[in-house]
Amino acid sequence: MLKVGALYTGYPSEKGEIVKAARNVSLEVPEGKLSTLPGPGGCGKSTTLRSIAGLKYSRRTLRVVVVSIAALFGVANAYAQTSAPPAMYQGADRMQRLIDGAKKEGALTVYTSMAAKDDRRIVSAFEKKYGIKVTVWRSGKNMVLQRTVTESRAGRNEADFVLNPSPEMEALHREKLLQPVSSPVQKDLIPAALPAHREWTGVRVYVFVQSYNTDKVKPEELPKTYADLLDPRWKGRIGIESKQQEWFYTLVHEMGEEKGLKYFQDLVAKNKMTQYNGNSLLTNMVLSGEVPMALGVYSYLADQSRAVGAPINYISLSPTIAYTDGIGILSKAPHPNAATLYYDFMLTEGQKILSDNKAVTTNKRDQPLLAKFKPVYMNSEQVLDSDEKWQKIYDDTLNGRIAAR
Repeated sequence: MLKVGALYTGYPSEKGEIVKAARNVSLEVPEGKLSTLPGPGGCGKSTTLRSIAGLKYSRRTLRVVVVSIAALFGVANAYAQTSAPPAMYQGADRMQRLIDGAKKEGALTVYTSMAAKDDRRIVSAFEKKYGIKVTVWRSGKNMVLQRTVTESRAGRNEADFVLNPSPEMEALHREKLLQPVSSPVQKDLIPAALPAHREWTGVRVYVFVQSYNTDKVKPEELPKTYADLLDPRWKGRIGIESKQQEWFYTLVHEMGEEKGLKYFQDLVAKNKMTQYNGNSLLTNMVLSGEVPMALGVYSYLADQSRAVGAPINYISLSPTIAYTDGIGILSKAPHPNAATLYYDFMLTEGQKILSDNKAVTTNKRDQPLLAKFKPVYMNSEQVLDSDEKWQKIYDDTLNGRIAAR
């Protein structure tokens, strides 16, 4: 690290007066980082650089100073790269280092909430390509979050890698359980996939749509706005997921909180909605025809069923809400090279596997598909901050109670 503290410099003018050049200059430059000294002419930039290099105040020495500082940063950067953790290493031999390190580690443990049929394809392809054994523990998003946090607090660092929706990944960030990742594959992702801290990364996009059974709902019946669902024709024909307060919170705020809550209260009072626990179950109810129209269903679930000829389709009423499934490497991962290699794999070959199974990924090649939805992405931080409160508001609203706010 380069550190300068309370630097004062001056030099005599032609009149014999002391001209103050640098006044109380303090700075720190971490290893491996490049810094600049911006400012107008005569503010003391050159004097500060000369002082750091220990040179006298001759204009002819400025070139030497610049070269010396550049060399200093070059050495620091080389050292930083050599000592960087696998997730942050950016050298030209990055991939080979990861492969060699992962093979020495020989194993990887993943905690995930991804459906088994989707996850198995990715894990199998990774194991086949690299010969690294992957142990997978799969559960619901809340259980994945709870187990990861509980084990960490107990000092049991068993997992390397976590896949969970973005609000739950943001919760792990707040618990300081994830490490930042810098990977060349990130340049191929949409902005919504990359939070500023880079401790988790979106791998696919969940787009919430309104799915319907094509045998039960005629094309001319389809609503064009949310308000159209208040029509009496929809009484007893609408289903909704009972634990989807993140979608509800975001949608209501996009509508305007007062207006949005009033809308859902009216919808429940006039036409009622049948509640189901789980997006997959709700989709199955649409497939069976038991639920003609469902609100807030993942688009890819309907697309998967349509691909095999099932009587299902969907519309996307505006505003259309979306969020990402996130991936991250735990800060105390026992197999950091294997975890980083899997991270890169998930965002390249893994995304292609997901796309083949009708998922919408965060890769820029899926931007045209996302554009047709004009999605509004959940704010993971706001969702976390309001989660407990809006769980109750959502539950009260669905059950016809006036929610206290």
